[in-house]
Amino acid sequence: MKIVATSASLFVSFLLPLNAFASSCKDYPSNLGATVIPQENGPKIISTYQVSVPFDDADEVMDAYAEAKAEAKAQISEFMQTKIAKDCERKSAKLSRTLMSKDPEGNESKNVNIEKIKTTLCSSVESTEAILNGVVDVGRCYTPGKFVKLTIGIKPETIISASRLNQNMTNSRNSSGSGSSNNSGSKSSGFNSMDGYSNYNSDF
Repeated sequence: MKIVATSASLFVSFLLPLNAFASSCKDYPSNLGATVIPQENGPKIISTYQVSVPFDDADEVMDAYAEAKAEAKAQISEFMQTKIAKDCERKSAKLSRTLMSKDPEGNESKNVNIEKIKTTLCSSVESTEAILNGVVDVGRCYTPGKFVKLTIGIKPETIISASRLNQNMTNSRNSSGSGSSNNSGSKSSGFNSMDGYSNYNSDF
């Protein structure tokens, strides 16, 4: 059973380039919720969600991550449809002050193309579903027997990459037939415990 748990932990650890690694969520750097971080090439949005894991079991942890990712995406969608949409209806000066309040380091930002950010955000509201295809994992952590946290993010680079990938996959499907496979498996009746961990890509 320990082999399965260790394999699951190793699989998770290779999902992201690690800038931080710990044994639980105690010092996880991202707060819950969705936030906009202004950048010169367009804004990025980071969303973190937490899901309880009452049993220390690898299958439960993976299920919790799947739920956390779905909810984190929903947070981004709601954030864009409510806060961003409302800001877009206000005067440009009001939106500009809101977005210029802080840079990624928490200091006042004065080198941001405000008009570009405003335009990008406002147009993104109309294509939220397509934009969410550019979501990538930024970080995740697990405190054994308590909860997991998952952070996802989108920014101009990931949106463009997702768009290109989708187009390539569409072209590939059109030029070749599709196959199917049938895989089946069974779960063990025992718990596959996992060690706690935390990793976060601070370079996102």
